[in-house]
Amino acid sequence: MPWRTGRLDAQALGVWALALGVGVLGALAEDDLTRSRPALLALPGTAVALTVILAARAGEVEWSSGPALSLVCMVAGLLLAGASARALLSGSSALRS
Repeated sequence: MPWRTGRLDAQALGVWALALGVGVLGALAEDDLTRSRPALLALPGTAVALTVILAARAGEVEWSSGPALSLVCMVAGLLLAGASARALLSGSSALRS
């Protein structure tokens, strides 16, 4: 992490990352976007919340570190995934009509 964390913080982040990965793999295996609609639509909200937290704690983040770059890429990826999910979901609902 690009800031100081404790053991509990690291465990919580690990569980969150594992759950996110399992959810994504489950959605890919199901190949059904409508079942994963709530999770896909929450991605941009998660990115915005993380951006607000990073902005509030900007002084504590070591921005020149590799983990900071990875974190910024993850936030951008969440926003991109949310935008593409919204486009795919709107396209799949238009096909059903």
